[in-house]
Amino acid sequence: MSNQTIVLPGPEKEWLLFQGEKETLQSSDLRELIGHRSDVVIGYPSDKVTTFPVVLPETDETLYDSMIYSQLEKRGLLAGNEGEVLYDYEIIDKGPEGNTFAVSVVSDVSSELIDSNAAGYASAASLRAVSQKSCLLWKEKGRLVLAIYKGREPVHLQVLSGGDRLGSAIAGEINLVLMGLNGDPCMEDSMPEALVLEVDDASADERESFAEGLNLTVHPTSKSRISLGRISERLLPSAVTRARRKRKTKSRITVILAVLFVVYGVGLSAMIIKSNNTVAEIGSLERQISIVEPDVDWVEQVDQRWKNLEPAFEKSWFPVVQLSRITSALPGSGVVIREYRTSGRGIRVQGQARDVQLANRLLEDLQSMTEFKGYDWSMPNPKVEKNNTATFEITGKPKNAGADS
Repeated sequence: MSNQTIVLPGPEKEWLLFQGEKETLQSSDLRELIGHRSDVVIGYPSDKVTTFPVVLPETDETLYDSMIYSQLEKRGLLAGNEGEVLYDYEIIDKGPEGNTFAVSVVSDVSSELIDSNAAGYASAASLRAVSQKSCLLWKEKGRLVLAIYKGREPVHLQVLSGGDRLGSAIAGEINLVLMGLNGDPCMEDSMPEALVLEVDDASADERESFAEGLNLTVHPTSKSRISLGRISERLLPSAVTRARRKRKTKSRITVILAVLFVVYGVGLSAMIIKSNNTVAEIGSLERQISIVEPDVDWVEQVDQRWKNLEPAFEKSWFPVVQLSRITSALPGSGVVIREYRTSGRGIRVQGQARDVQLANRLLEDLQSMTEFKGYDWSMPNPKVEKNNTATFEITGKPKNAGADS
């Protein structure tokens, strides 16, 4: 780690170069920052990375790649991208249901991110160190980024939409993310208990408001903790792979030519006799160089094959998606969700409203939402507390649930 150089996207538009855990340089131009270095590991910006955990049955290791690829197709992560799409995976847990994988997908790899001399690529989140049972919040390219880990591997990475400043809004958004992940079987026994905060430009008031609104213990730090984790060849852009092949081929040719010159110096007369054969051999080597250029036809065939592929499963049944839609139906103030649960496709929401009218208004809004047109919503009479607030429980069941079962 001490001799390894890591480049990460900075808090604004700059790139940061770390030697070990020490930041040594920064620049807005990635190639200018790297220069002629060949030991650099580049961190992909978080807005280009999608991560998720998935449990797959244990089988022959040679089949895992195609199984992961199928998961990417089901989630629609391979369609609609203008640039190259790369993916990587790692087993992070084993259980009776199968192996749990952490999957990372990098979309739209632009030319400005490509450096043919780079030693490797990884997501920015995987190059940051975090202690066990902790998640990490940092600022990147003017946005706040949340990463949740299982072991050393990030399993949930999200660029937050609540602005670039700490406060109660960001805390609430993180609470909703954690609430949605809490029911995921992949996250069993792995939910974070604390949050490491790497945001240097927040005021004391912003930090206090954020800490008060977050459901986790906050551990602020003023120093980015950098850690060179697992570097996978699967995340190398194809342009870098081609450049490596060219360099390797040229190196081989250089060695061969050097041997030929030695032989030429030792036996000049023999070299003159065999010069025609040598010229032919050099020509053959040059043809081999052109042959090693990667064949991209298969990429075009795969792209054509899946362009019209319809998503294999409906995203609207995701608990996180449903919770986000329920949150969007809340009035501007006066209603708080205390508990959100799913059972199969059924939904149960418990909360507290300023009065009974607001609770009924939330029920009516859910019933009128186009996104929930497949649900029947009901609510027993809210319980009026001593302070005149109303405690309510709203239940949503899929229509024709009996026929589906």
